[in-house]
Amino acid sequence: MKRNHWLLAVALPLLLLAGCGAKEQDLGAGAPTPTPEVQIEEPQTQVLRSTDSRSYYTQNIRYDLETMTARAWRPELPRGYQITGEGPVSDGQALYFVLTRPGESASEALARMPLEDGAVQILYECREHEQIGIAYTDGAGEYCKRPILLRSGERRCFLVHQWTEEDGNSTWLYAWDPASGSCEPVKRLGSHLRFWGEYQGRAVLEDSWEPEAGLFQLDAETGELAVLLSGENAEAADLFLGPPLLIRGKFVCAESYAADSADGKNQVNCLNLETGDIKQLASSEEGEPLVRIQDIWDGKLRVRDTEGDVWYVDCATGRRVENVLADENGMLLHIRAQIGEYYLIDVGSDRWTKQLWINEKGEPVYSYAPQNRLALIAKEDYWAGRPDYRIFKQEGEAAE
Repeated sequence: MKRNHWLLAVALPLLLLAGCGAKEQDLGAGAPTPTPEVQIEEPQTQVLRSTDSRSYYTQNIRYDLETMTARAWRPELPRGYQITGEGPVSDGQALYFVLTRPGESASEALARMPLEDGAVQILYECREHEQIGIAYTDGAGEYCKRPILLRSGERRCFLVHQWTEEDGNSTWLYAWDPASGSCEPVKRLGSHLRFWGEYQGRAVLEDSWEPEAGLFQLDAETGELAVLLSGENAEAADLFLGPPLLIRGKFVCAESYAADSADGKNQVNCLNLETGDIKQLASSEEGEPLVRIQDIWDGKLRVRDTEGDVWYVDCATGRRVENVLADENGMLLHIRAQIGEYYLIDVGSDRWTKQLWINEKGEPVYSYAPQNRLALIAKEDYWAGRPDYRIFKQEGEAAE
C-alpha cells in the first residue's frame, strides 16, 4: 500500500513514548513471544552513538534495556539555553547533546550530562561563525541529527565548522579533557569536511570541494586523515564524491540525480571499500518515482521511492531482500538502532498522539495519529519476518 507523506509538524505527545524515527502501522498480529534476556557488549568504535550497553536515547526518552522500560530524561539547562531537536549520544557514563541560545546572536554549545548526577556541563560554546558538527546517525535516518562525538582514550573529540571572510571555511577537531575540564583544538582537518558515517570503528569524513575532494577516515587519537577514496579513482569519485552518502560497515551508498546520470535516470549505487566493487542497487525509469537512500543495516540498504514504497537491497549482491518484518499493510518496520545482535524497531499500538500542524495560511491545525512504541527484536527474526519482539513499557506501566 502506498503511504501518504505528511507535512513537517510539531508533535504534542500525549504519552512519553515519542522520539526519532519513521512512523509505521500496527502489525495486526497476535502477541509475540518474548525474546531472551539481552546481553550487550560495547562496540569497539571511536564514534559515540545513541545507544550504550544499557540504554537507547531519543530527544527526551531513555529506554532501559535491563528493565525494558521507558522514562523521560529532562535535564536542568543553563539559563537561556534549550536543547535542539537532536537527540544525545552516550559513552556509558554521560550524555552529550547540542544546546542553542535563541536571539539576535543565536549560538550553539556542546553539553555533557553525567548519568549519575544529571548536572549539565557546557563543554564548548561556539563563537560567532562557528557550528558544532552534527549528522544523521543510527536509524534516525532522515529524521534526527545528533552531535558527532569520538572517543580518544579518556578524551571526547568533536568537530567544529568555522567560516570567516578572511579565512573561508574550515573544519577543526576539538578535544575535551575530563582531567583538566578544558576544550582545546587538536587539528585543522580541512575546508569543507562533513561526517557521513564510520568505517572500521573510525569516523569517515567527506570533502566535496576540489582539489581536496575525497573520503577520509579520521583517527581521533592523532587527528590524522587516511584517504579511502580520491579523485584518482575517476569512476568511483564521480558516483560517491558530492551526492548525499550513507557509510556503514564496509559499504558506501549514494544517490545520483537524473540530471547528473549518463542515462538520465535517478540511481542508487554502492561501493565496497574492501574490494572496490561498485554495484547499482536501484534505478528509476523515466517518469517513475525517484529513489532515496535511508540507512544500511548489516550490509542491507533501506531505500524508498517518492510514493512511499520501502524495500531493502543487499549491498553485496544487488538483490532485493525478501521476507523482512512488515506491518499488515506490507510496510517494513523501521529500525531505530542496532544493539549487539538486536535491533530497536517501531511497532504499532492502539494509542494516539495529538499533533499540531501549520496549514498553508500559517494557522494551527490539530489532528491525531497512531502512537508507535519501541520494541527489541533479534536481528535474525527481523530479517526472517518473525514478529518475535519485546515492547518497552512506560515506567510504572503494568506488564501485558
